[in-house]
Amino acid sequence: MWKIEWKKLWFDQWGGILLLLFLAAYAVLCLVSGCDSTKAITQNEAAYLSYMQRWQGELNDQKVSELQAEYDALNHADSREAQDAKAAFMEVYNQYYYAKENPSRRFLMDERGWNTLLTHDGVNFLLVLCLLALCVPVFCGEYSCRMDQLLRSCRNGREALAKYKLLLMAVTAVIVTLLFQGVQFWIVGRTVDLSGLSYPLQSLSFFETSPYRLTIGQAYGLVVLCRVAGAVWFAVMTAFLSVWCRKTVLTLFAGISVSLLPHLLGNSFLKYVLPLPAGLLAGTGYLWGPLTEPHYNADYTEIRDVAIFRGVSPKEFCGLLSLFAAVLLVQLFFTVRRYVGRKAGAGVRIPICAVLLVWLSLFFLTGCSGETQAESVYDFFGNSDHGENGDYMIELDPMENTIYATNRKSGEAVLLNRSAFQSQGDIFAIYVTESTCYYAMQNTGGTGEGVWVYGVDLHDFSERLVYSSVPDNTADFWGLYE
Repeated sequence: MWKIEWKKLWFDQWGGILLLLFLAAYAVLCLVSGCDSTKAITQNEAAYLSYMQRWQGELNDQKVSELQAEYDALNHADSREAQDAKAAFMEVYNQYYYAKENPSRRFLMDERGWNTLLTHDGVNFLLVLCLLALCVPVFCGEYSCRMDQLLRSCRNGREALAKYKLLLMAVTAVIVTLLFQGVQFWIVGRTVDLSGLSYPLQSLSFFETSPYRLTIGQAYGLVVLCRVAGAVWFAVMTAFLSVWCRKTVLTLFAGISVSLLPHLLGNSFLKYVLPLPAGLLAGTGYLWGPLTEPHYNADYTEIRDVAIFRGVSPKEFCGLLSLFAAVLLVQLFFTVRRYVGRKAGAGVRIPICAVLLVWLSLFFLTGCSGETQAESVYDFFGNSDHGENGDYMIELDPMENTIYATNRKSGEAVLLNRSAFQSQGDIFAIYVTESTCYYAMQNTGGTGEGVWVYGVDLHDFSERLVYSSVPDNTADFWGLYE
């Protein structure tokens, strides 16, 4: 029976060819997406790699003295080659300042490859589609040609057949996920350096607050295991949906909805605690630790860190795995019973409902849903140098870096951007509503990266910062990189 089902999936239903096509598409996607990097490294990669070869690994007195000597040499050099070297050295020097805070847990390394593999948690839509294309026909193929009734009338066509099909789907999910991970790892490894498997996970600055004391290799292995487990769970959920929907189109729609819905809820943390495969399919967020973003306080006099990702502790991770395993077993149980035509009695339904109610209570009481934050969207691509409402006509003078609002009735002109706390930058666009004039300012000081968006109340002309993408730390290490 196992050989028959295996042959049906991979040969009769063209599963092998479909898998090759999806793997080829994923390889192209990985090549096009590239790796995480910065502009300074991309433009001066040879210099950056030469520095990294000299100092990669655990900090010691010799490396520190060499870094300081290189800093002094570049700080007094003015040639074009030295300017390019400064940009690359700045990236290494930033990592040095991060590593020296905890030298035993933070090593110098080229972070680009591992950041690409471990700091993204978006849905791998090609993997989801591939699993659906391979798993949906396993049950729905029989329903579409009405073979299910005939098979269930056979001696080995009831529970035994359902279990074989579920095992086939689980094995298929494992194979497909490992192949997808292998393709990604191989392409990233061909593009950038992936050494440092034995380095502590905190060597990657993204994982500064991670509570897991793992090496980078162990962390990546755990992520792969999570994705394999998520794929197996997704395959079982596809089987569960197949035996309940009994229609290919409905099962495909339900499967896509289950995989995408957690990513569309607007909270990155939420998908990791919901009893759905999305969190395990992403895998990386369980290792991140708490993440914060800088925001101004109520009176805009100081910046404070606001949690944007709660993080999952090791104990919570084990608890979630136990919950997910329980949900998986329930789905397996009901899939087999539904396939053979049995209904669950009250003795089965009541305990399951009780478990779900307990989990929902814990979910809401412990705040696992995380902290959501509202975002405002402003259109700065229309008439970006002027705007108007019922009371004012507002114009931006980019040469003078000023915004004036002219009262329609009195003709009086009011300067809007007059705050004493305004940051150094060039105003490049405005957007006007009935109550507020928003203006976007490009950072021209410090690192020169990011923008601010300010809002001026058109009733009392008070100003507030509504958005900032400028890094907190704009220090340039004593004027090294100007």
